[in-house]
Amino acid sequence: MSTFTMTLKEAIDVQGGTTSLGSDGIMRMTGANIGLDHYPIWDENYRDILNGKIIDHYWNREIGMESLSLFQHAMRRKMNEIMPYYNQVYATIALNNDPLRTMDLNAVSTGTAGQTTNGTDTNNTTNSNSSASRVVNSDTPQTMLSGDEDYATSATDSNGASNGTADSTNTSTGTMTGNTSGDTHTTGFVGLASDLIIRYRDSLINIDLTIITILGECFMQVWDSGDSLTY
Repeated sequence: MSTFTMTLKEAIDVQGGTTSLGSDGIMRMTGANIGLDHYPIWDENYRDILNGKIIDHYWNREIGMESLSLFQHAMRRKMNEIMPYYNQVYATIALNNDPLRTMDLNAVSTGTAGQTTNGTDTNNTTNSNSSASRVVNSDTPQTMLSGDEDYATSATDSNGASNGTADSTNTSTGTMTGNTSGDTHTTGFVGLASDLIIRYRDSLINIDLTIITILGECFMQVWDSGDSLTY
């Protein structure tokens, strides 16, 4: 039973809202507005989970404003103010961090090797041949030819000459190209595994509880014991 304003449960009941406990142990609310419908969130599927934790935490706490509309506005304003920052924190925690991996080195190398060979082979061959022959016929074989060689009955002189030149040139060109590549991936850690795990645990943050604690300013900061006073 509320004393100063109304409890969060009463604020939900006044609007005809209903709550139920999910299989994951998180409270779910439908049909009521307590200012948690439109704030930015890193994953829309996580909205019901975070809202359920907030409702469960403040279920019996009285709202810190004099009217339900002022309370809705205060909750909506506060969530819009703090969630842009905490969305980044959520995204960081969601990374698949391995506490036993302190180094991750990836070395990639590429190379190209080329070789070009040019060759020329030239051959020159020259042939020169000369030949001379004489056929002499004489009806008087006892008579020798004079020095002028004109006393034969008939004579045939044959002279021949041949010249030949052969040139040959061979040209060859060769090109060889090779590509090389390498990829080296090194992962691991430096130090003691136990120390790394302890440091990783110390870095974890309960973001949900941090947000819930900040919203405490939207609720009454005094408690009613329910005891009657006697004067």
